[in-house]
Order: sequence, then C-alpha cells, then structure tokens
Amino acid sequence: MSCQTNFTCGPSVAYGSLNCSNAPTYVQDQVCSDINITPITTGAFSTDIYRSNLNPSRLYVSGFISITGAPATRTITVNFRSGGPTGTIVETDTILPGTSLVFNKTGFDTIELLVGAGDDLTPNVTGQICVTSRYAVN
Repeated sequence: MSCQTNFTCGPSVAYGSLNCSNAPTYVQDQVCSDINITPITTGAFSTDIYRSNLNPSRLYVSGFISITGAPATRTITVNFRSGGPTGTIVETDTILPGTSLVFNKTGFDTIELLVGAGDDLTPNVTGQICVTSRYAVN
C-alpha cells in the first residue's frame, strides 16, 4: 500500500491528515428488527433472525440481541453460523429473558435463535436485534 504522506497505512493509528491511495472504502449498513416468535411445539425449534449474502471473512458486524420475554421453561441459544442456516456454528451464546447479548464479530453470515424444548408455549419469544455490518468495496 503506498501513502502520499509519511504516515503508515493500515491498522495503526495515525494523527493528522492521512491520504492513502489504496485505502479501502467501507460501506456500513444497519438493520434493526423486533423479534416475536410464537412457540408452536414443546420441542426445540430454531429460526434465523439475520442472514447476509456477503463473504463472512470480509464482513465486520457489531450489534445486539435483546430478549424481553420467553416461556419460563425454555432456554434461548444464539448461534453464529458460517455457510448459511445449515453451515458451521462458529460461536454459541445463551441469552436469558431481560438480558442482551452485545457482539462485535467477523466470520459469520447467519444468526440463528434456538429455542430449547420446554413445557410452556407462552409467552412468545420477544425482543429486538440490531446489526451494523461493514464491508470493503473494491
């Protein structure tokens, strides 16, 4: 990478005016959505709440998932997958009603909520997801 100043290009911090001719341009998108899932079975089930069609290694995502309600006997697991809904799970986190999971990740393209088996069908699994993705444009 060639720079037009004496500053170093790349991940280091530079103070002053930096002008790199080959510095990538990043696009930033944000999507926020309410979560409202009606359990229709006492068995475990899953649903995808985020999916991207971009290369997971070039996607940088930060965001949060909050769960405001869920049946008392159910566990809520968040799976970050690479390769779509049937892809490899790259990270798993458990989230409880009334709490949030905050993340800053790369290497995934799908977020899946897995609702564990339990006796209760009510209340609905409710909450919110907010995702900000960044990716380089060549």
